[in-house]
Amino acid sequence: MKRYILLFCATVILSACNKNDNMLQFDTGQSYIYFAYPNANTRAAEKYIDSVYYGFALDADLRRQEKTIAVPIRVGGESRSNNRTYAYIVEDSSRYEPNTVKFSSPVMGANNFVDTLFITFQRSIKMKTEPTVLYLRLEGNSEFVPGNVYNQKIKIVVDDILNEPTWWNTWKNYFGPYQKEIFQQWMQIYYLGADPSPELTTGAPGPVYYWNNMPTSTIVSWYPVTFNYIQVLKQYFIDHQVYPDGDSTKERIQLP
Repeated sequence: MKRYILLFCATVILSACNKNDNMLQFDTGQSYIYFAYPNANTRAAEKYIDSVYYGFALDADLRRQEKTIAVPIRVGGESRSNNRTYAYIVEDSSRYEPNTVKFSSPVMGANNFVDTLFITFQRSIKMKTEPTVLYLRLEGNSEFVPGNVYNQKIKIVVDDILNEPTWWNTWKNYFGPYQKEIFQQWMQIYYLGADPSPELTTGAPGPVYYWNNMPTSTIVSWYPVTFNYIQVLKQYFIDHQVYPDGDSTKERIQLP
């Protein structure tokens, strides 16, 4: 019986060794580099995300013409007392206008385990119909080896597209036909925190409702705060002459 037990243990150990031959070996003398954009979902299995999105049309500052996205770059292994340059490429599958995108120098500061790659996007007419998409991939050089296989690549999407939200049809009698100018102003007025009301069915404490999480019913007595803000929105378009796409030859925008 002991002989069979010893034979089984030897088989397991041999199998583990064979598996280790296929694993990436961590060399403490190396510096491993990877994208480290934090995952807002703290319950997710992955600590860092591999895709980032920004929309000019969703920004609180509707006149913003430039946006800089800061992408953390993290090092595993050794830091060094001197600045070091890391390498990455913009993959051919990326879709962007080179004159509208600017990258900072790919430098890991002295004694740092994390630094930042800044990518600045200029707002363009093309973004209104087609998103800018960057696929970045880290590459090895004399200073660094790509590490963390799940975060050697990152996708960055930037656009200026404001699509009709799913809740619009429910509230169409109060907002009228979808127009991006109305939606943009609604985002300014009915932001998260403006309405302290608790969740109607569960009683969960507010703030709950805002432009991206509208009540599912349009009963005034159930959601009085929402309707108060709709009156604020309606008054805005009474006090301000706003036209679709800024074209004064079109009919002025007003709520029902």
